[in-house]
Amino acid sequence: RCTTPTAGATATCSDRTPPGWRRSTRRSTSRRSSRSTAATACLCPPPGPGPTPPSRSGPPVRQFVRPAALLPATTSAGHVRALLTGSPEVSGVLLVDTHGVPVRSVHRSRFLLSMSGRYGHALYADRPAAKLGDPPRTVGVDATAWEVLDVVAVGDRDRTSDDVAVVDRYGRCVGVVRLADLVRALAESRVEEAASLNPLTRLPGSDAITGEVDRRIADGRTFALSWLDVDHFKQVNDGAGFAAGDELIRSVGRALRHAASGSTHVGHIGGDDFLVLADPDGLDPVAASVLDAPWSAGGNPVSLSLATVVCTPGSVMDHRQAAAWLAPLKKAAKSIGGASWVLGRAGVNGHEVRRGAGASATPAGYGVAEPGRN
Repeated sequence: RCTTPTAGATATCSDRTPPGWRRSTRRSTSRRSSRSTAATACLCPPPGPGPTPPSRSGPPVRQFVRPAALLPATTSAGHVRALLTGSPEVSGVLLVDTHGVPVRSVHRSRFLLSMSGRYGHALYADRPAAKLGDPPRTVGVDATAWEVLDVVAVGDRDRTSDDVAVVDRYGRCVGVVRLADLVRALAESRVEEAASLNPLTRLPGSDAITGEVDRRIADGRTFALSWLDVDHFKQVNDGAGFAAGDELIRSVGRALRHAASGSTHVGHIGGDDFLVLADPDGLDPVAASVLDAPWSAGGNPVSLSLATVVCTPGSVMDHRQAAAWLAPLKKAAKSIGGASWVLGRAGVNGHEVRRGAGASATPAGYGVAEPGRN
């Protein structure tokens, strides 16, 4: 459990440290020795191996956690003032209860402004600092940057510069995030995302999809990864012309985008190839949007092939293994004349034909071979 010190002592962090996080305690000494020493205690995430690929929900808040200045809820305003004047890098103080749960948030500028008034110091110095604080804004350790912005957006406009406390599942503070850090990171991720969009369909490329696949694997979620392409696309281009081919690809991309909802991600990985990442129960609307439509190019009918691999927790280790299971399914779908849809499961031989000749049966010779084996 988390213990919180009395004024002038060093705060200690909970021994229930989230996996992979490190413990850090920073001490800041006041210019006035009579006010003793204040301390800040925090839990910080370890540095990652590199930038996390952006997702629709934004980067995780763990990337932006800073040390939090924690003091007991009963701390006097004079003690908080000593900490802030002696530590210019501290933007605010969180007052926590005996379990480390934030109860009040003290913003540096507003607090010091109140204390520097004509009678401010005399009026507040020996009183609880909580009187000059506000209700804390909190988010869980698993929140995303966009969720933090939502918390800030619904609050008082005068508090947009306040730190947001990051809490564990017990409500205990493990650090803070600053709005400026989040805005900067989200802006950068949007620029990177825009640069990776396919110029023809304005859909993200393979990096965005494979990054989300790896996130779902890490979270232990079941998902379905699908590969869609146009049958005999080279002949379509040669016969109808590249302009008709481009318009066909744009139309397929629009259909996929309109059918995608909730946690479904659509990507255009080049040429006539698309990737769709969805929950298994979200497959049918996406499949219907492209397989039931009467596609044509230059007045000639065109068919599409769809292959899907369902990955359950533990069946694949990363997106590369998921792609390896998907490859033979795509080959099986392309071997079926007309619009087709083949579905298999990672780690399980065989597949189901959901659209096309032999639907609801597993044709001989098209079992899903385990990746890496002949």
